[in-house]
Amino acid sequence: MIQINILSHADYSGRIRKDEESSGLDHFVCAVNKIRNEDPEHCLLLDAGDNISHLLWGDFIPEAIKLLKTDVFELGNHEFDRGEEDLETRISRFNDQVEVVCANIVKKKDGSFVKGVSPYVLLEKGGIRFGILGLCTEYTPYMVTGPMIEPFKVLNSVECARKYIPEMHRKGAEIIIVLTHFPFYEDRTGELFDVFNQIKDLHPDVMIGGHIPGDFAEVIDGCAITKAGFGGRSLGQTTLYFDEIERKVIRSEAEIIDVMKEDGNDLEVESILEDVLKPHLYYFEEAKAEVAEDIPMRLDFESEMGDLLSDAVREEMNADFAYFNCTSCGRFLSKGPLTRSAIADAMGFNDYLYTSEYTGKDIYDLFEHIHYPERFGNNGNIMFSGLRVKMDHTKPAGKKVVFIRKQNGEDVKPDDVFTVVTSQYMSSGGNDTGEIAGRVKWKNTGIRIHDALWNYFSHFKTIEGKKDGRYLFIGKPENDNSPW
Repeated sequence: MIQINILSHADYSGRIRKDEESSGLDHFVCAVNKIRNEDPEHCLLLDAGDNISHLLWGDFIPEAIKLLKTDVFELGNHEFDRGEEDLETRISRFNDQVEVVCANIVKKKDGSFVKGVSPYVLLEKGGIRFGILGLCTEYTPYMVTGPMIEPFKVLNSVECARKYIPEMHRKGAEIIIVLTHFPFYEDRTGELFDVFNQIKDLHPDVMIGGHIPGDFAEVIDGCAITKAGFGGRSLGQTTLYFDEIERKVIRSEAEIIDVMKEDGNDLEVESILEDVLKPHLYYFEEAKAEVAEDIPMRLDFESEMGDLLSDAVREEMNADFAYFNCTSCGRFLSKGPLTRSAIADAMGFNDYLYTSEYTGKDIYDLFEHIHYPERFGNNGNIMFSGLRVKMDHTKPAGKKVVFIRKQNGEDVKPDDVFTVVTSQYMSSGGNDTGEIAGRVKWKNTGIRIHDALWNYFSHFKTIEGKKDGRYLFIGKPENDNSPW
């Protein structure tokens, strides 16, 4: 009997610096090695995506993944944020030390895979042959800025699994791992569970998910399913018991390791990090104002942080209406000095701001559009400024808006015209809003969101949150999967 440890995580997002939300790379390496060193020949480390770049030290991230001695990396949706050339350049920096997989995203022009990427890999470790298939969420085109994802198309995940799992078996794989960047909710809904239910007759031994916060580890119908990570806060640990004579897994266990509670740092990695982080200390130390208390965010309802940030951008850009997706926002704007780092933690995207004009009808359609249950389940809500909106969630999709009013209390009329500002991502139809954003022409202001916020808040000594009741709900949105 051979005991195999499969460690997994997702959505590290390049957060190599230790803070209250992240373990720090030196600490994370130590947590991985604590398990790996027990039996290096029978331990794998798998990364389920959203890690290959970072705003400040993106060039270092492939090195960080190599320092972790990651065996296989699966592409996540955010790997495509900077386009084809940037992605392939970053993958090339692995120098063949890390296998990169993704079976269901290919180039439109010829159906080829991203350069340096395979649909699956076959690894032999400790005398056991592993087949590891990579799959990214099929929702990727709706979560990447339009021009960046345009060269690619997403294939059906189930069809890919049905093609490649038997192929891996034919080529000698004894243990099948499906490494995905799929969301999976604790009520056993979401893409990971949907796909698993359609391929479990192929008997994968392990399925690994990612994409959203929250940890999960359970053996279901003989398959160990885990989802862990986010800034190195946790590790999924799957333990397989492999019968050397029968050449198959006879028992599985799955659990979550809370890395934040683990002891120790890797001193060699700590020294490397000092050099990497030193040029960016201003980002964490220079402050513009003081945040009076934690200002919380909600991804499904109105929140103090959503109101504050959207107001700040609208006023700084002198627009009538501002709106942004909530999906990349953090849990709160932290109490204490308002640094660039605090802004980035609160609003994780730093797109250029784009402006245009919407009619009243466009705005009505936008609010109806985002509240269709399937779309809301994948994206949550938007945060906005400049209007007051009431929704009735007891009504069917497409008929939920009760009223939309201007700040002076007047009802918005269909032919009213509003200057609007949003992110490049949303102007390109992000969060599946292309039906609305595609109606108008957008202009790049050349100003990034973080810079607009930094400039706006420089006029204040103290920042406070206040929810003003601009977004009223009757009932609750259907299919709400928001983690906070």
